[in-house]
Amino acid sequence: MGAGIESIDLPHIIQVVIEGWGAFFCIVAIVVIWQTRWADKKKTDGLIRFITVDGILLVVDILAVLFRGQMGPEAFFIVRIANFLVFVAGYMLIIFGVSYFGGLIETRESVSIRNWRLMEYGISLMGVVLILINTVYPFLYDFDDENRYYRLPGSWLISFTYILGVVLILALILNFFGVMTNLERFAVCSALIFPMLSLGFQVFKYGLSLTIIATTVAVILTFVSHMMDYTAVLAAREREREKWVADENIRLLHNQIKPHFIYNALTGIYYGLDEDIDGSKKALKSLTGYLRGSLDVLSARDCVDFEKELATVRSYLEVEAFRFDGQVDFEVDAEDTDFLIPAFCLQTLVENAVRHGIRKKDPPEGKVLVRTRYEGDAHRVEICDNGIGFDVEKAFEKEGIHIGLRNTADRLRLMCGGTMKIESKPGEGTEVYITIPKDMPVSGDISV
Repeated sequence: MGAGIESIDLPHIIQVVIEGWGAFFCIVAIVVIWQTRWADKKKTDGLIRFITVDGILLVVDILAVLFRGQMGPEAFFIVRIANFLVFVAGYMLIIFGVSYFGGLIETRESVSIRNWRLMEYGISLMGVVLILINTVYPFLYDFDDENRYYRLPGSWLISFTYILGVVLILALILNFFGVMTNLERFAVCSALIFPMLSLGFQVFKYGLSLTIIATTVAVILTFVSHMMDYTAVLAAREREREKWVADENIRLLHNQIKPHFIYNALTGIYYGLDEDIDGSKKALKSLTGYLRGSLDVLSARDCVDFEKELATVRSYLEVEAFRFDGQVDFEVDAEDTDFLIPAFCLQTLVENAVRHGIRKKDPPEGKVLVRTRYEGDAHRVEICDNGIGFDVEKAFEKEGIHIGLRNTADRLRLMCGGTMKIESKPGEGTEVYITIPKDMPVSGDISV
């Protein structure tokens, strides 16, 4: 896998050009894949690491070729460091390839391949140790007086460890061949067979880094497979979202502006004018804000600004606090508001906390807390109450129970890739946690 002992000639120029384009492709691929992290963070992170190592491998091999045979202290160190990194990056490529393809298998088959992973990691670690020893006591490869790489009798150990690592990967993949799509099968086989064939060729004829070029071709095919899978996920998600939004909008149009709530709020404000004119005026203003905010987003097909949704919720809580004469208290601690959320999601959860949590206590009083934070590349929203609480597992086993919570979770998932987690204890209260990925495209920005 080194630079070879010949002078820089046309074949090596072609190699440098190919590897340069390969390194550029790796950069572009990483940027593109990063935008797809919302669909499967673990999978995309694994593929990004895989492609990053391949890009590093290409760059250091280019340096090894360009500075081979050059004299001077800079060339002396660059050639040695570059060739060292070429070998180490080759073993790292096996490790991250194992991590990526193994992750696909474990996710789809629900099996553990821990022992196989450890075996592959052990082979790669052994190879790295051999390369480290070679820097002190050359027995794999060395450099002549003209700063050119050449092999030593022990070089077969490098080829052996590479081929053994690839063969073990191939054996595992063939064992789980049925869980992959046709394009994934082709990409996986390419990622394993092409490098192994070129490596076998280089055992007898070396000079050009055919293994590195073959590996890059396989990485490109793996990237294409990932993007095809991502496109299929987007298409399925968009079809499901369109159907859901159409049905959900009809439900929201009938249910969101609740006549009983408006009637009770107006009645409370009317009688409050005799005792608390200023409080009644403030409550009327809050009710107006609630109605305006609800009507503004009632026909929204996509996500809305969280800040607007929060303003509507704050108005709702102010009205409820006035209606129940301070029995309903609330606190809003919003550090992060610059993101999108499906319309009425926050409002539904807060209303649920008041109506089914706090107002069913004895006495019917309590507090609602709405908190937002930006943590770990995601927007996080918490809605907490100290109401009566409920048994989450039993509640969701029954059809029709807490349907608003179930619908809200579905809307978060379909419209912004979000998740919702509920923790509740009877007699203590309920906590709802929403997580919305930062890089998740809103539904209106998606084109398939």
